Amino acid sequence: MNETKIPSSKKSDKYITSTRMVVNILVSSGIGLTIIAIAVGLVGDNPLVIWVLSISVIINIIGIILALRGITLPGRILLPTILSVAAGYIAYNRGGLYHISMLGFPVIVVLAGLLLGTLGSFFYATVASVAAAILGYTDINGISPFSASSRTGYDDIAVATTMFFLTAVVLRVIINRLTESIQEAEEYGKNQEASNIELIKLQGELEQRVDERTRKLRTQTDQLEAIANVARSVATIQSTKQLLPAITRLVSERFFFYHVGIFLLDSNQEFAVLSAANSPGGQNMLARGHRLKVGEQGIVGYATQSGKPRIALDVGDDAVYFNNPELPETHSEVALPLKFGNTVIGALDIQSTETNAFSQDNLEIFSILADQVSIAIQNARSLEQAQRALQGMESVSRQSVGQAWRDYAKTISTKGYRYDGIKPEPLKGSPKSLKGALSVPIQLRGETIGNLKLRAAEQSREWTVDELAIIESTAERVAIALENARLLDDAQKRASRETFLSGMAAKLGTSFQLDSILRDTVEELGQTLKGSTVTFQLVNPSALAKLENDNANGAGRKKLE
Repeated sequence: MNETKIPSSKKSDKYITSTRMVVNILVSSGIGLTIIAIAVGLVGDNPLVIWVLSISVIINIIGIILALRGITLPGRILLPTILSVAAGYIAYNRGGLYHISMLGFPVIVVLAGLLLGTLGSFFYATVASVAAAILGYTDINGISPFSASSRTGYDDIAVATTMFFLTAVVLRVIINRLTESIQEAEEYGKNQEASNIELIKLQGELEQRVDERTRKLRTQTDQLEAIANVARSVATIQSTKQLLPAITRLVSERFFFYHVGIFLLDSNQEFAVLSAANSPGGQNMLARGHRLKVGEQGIVGYATQSGKPRIALDVGDDAVYFNNPELPETHSEVALPLKFGNTVIGALDIQSTETNAFSQDNLEIFSILADQVSIAIQNARSLEQAQRALQGMESVSRQSVGQAWRDYAKTISTKGYRYDGIKPEPLKGSPKSLKGALSVPIQLRGETIGNLKLRAAEQSREWTVDELAIIESTAERVAIALENARLLDDAQKRASRETFLSGMAAKLGTSFQLDSILRDTVEELGQTLKGSTVTFQLVNPSALAKLENDNANGAGRKKLE
């Protein structure tokens, strides 16, 4: 059978198929020859035929062994040869052209075509024709070994020869058709394979794009999650002194950066001052007060002036930015402006040991990080300012309350009371020290305005939790009640003062004589301010100027008196 050329990638598969075909044919023929040999042996009338069949079986077995080892050519040649010899010898000794063994020659022609191709089939068709001619000739001339009357003629030889070659021709047509079909199938397979290769290539490219996009999305998701973790971690830090170092440390840990620094602008917006850093080199720069000129020094200066992020790599013009002995391992850097609204308050400086750690693709992610850092810093600043304002207000309020109570205490005759279990009595002078007494301060807005002291009848007694709670609650309510009483007294005094001034103004408004105005003034003041002498004297302007000067020196009031 003619072998069709196939792609090199399929040669191994074709070789295995051919070897299996040869082995299968050899095994089948070996089984057939063995059966024939056994049958002839049972008859036992011609031992020489048995020997021929036995030798054929042995040769067939040798062909099988060689074929199993990959050597198929001996089997391809020996099989049709031994079958031709066996069939011809049996026909010669049994019945000539009319013996059933002659039917084996068309099978031999077909096998030869399968094993050796078209030329093989025609060759063994010729061999079969020669065998038929010899058998017919011996039968016609009576020299055949069997004794039956001859029925063979030359027409039988012609018919046999024609059948053998016709078998070869038909096999040739079949083989050609199969070959064409195989070629068409292989051509279709090549085209299909080319299409499949192109599809596989496109699929590979699409898968690669999908993988790259998936990795990018996964990286962005991880970065956003890290940003959220950083924002959540620093949300509870209220002091900028604690917040800034925490941000640099968390950003470095979550994003695996070599150096993270935070620069804040000074009050004049002239320098970006390093305020926090996580790396040892950054700590050294922080210790010596490292700062960069806004708009002039490094990418931090650019970012703080323009309000735009800037990436620098250790190649080209950017290589000058990496000449920092404190951070020798830096190979890429990004400076992100820290902004609150449209105002730049500083910059987040991130440096990496990788050459291309930053790109325009992930710049948006790091800008989100910078925005979160800006918000955290501004919140901490606002909280500190609010706390300072609150502390100032509390200090003023406390001072005001303290001064008010100091002034108010001067007007109170009774400073306190003492209860000894029988009746309350006002304190006279300074209270005696109560040894072992429980002292609870009466506080109002942080100012102590009194003390509540308690001493148990038995010195060994311990105050219970409920008793202490009652005492503390009482102290708080006493402070509120005292303040309310003071405020009420102060309000009454202001009301009385306003009433006096209103009446004074009404009375003076009805007087149009200078003498009556002077008399009414000293009279009303004298009646209101009990136990005091009031004098009202007019002075000339020069004396008034001298009086004001004396007042500035602290002596005016005495001279006026």
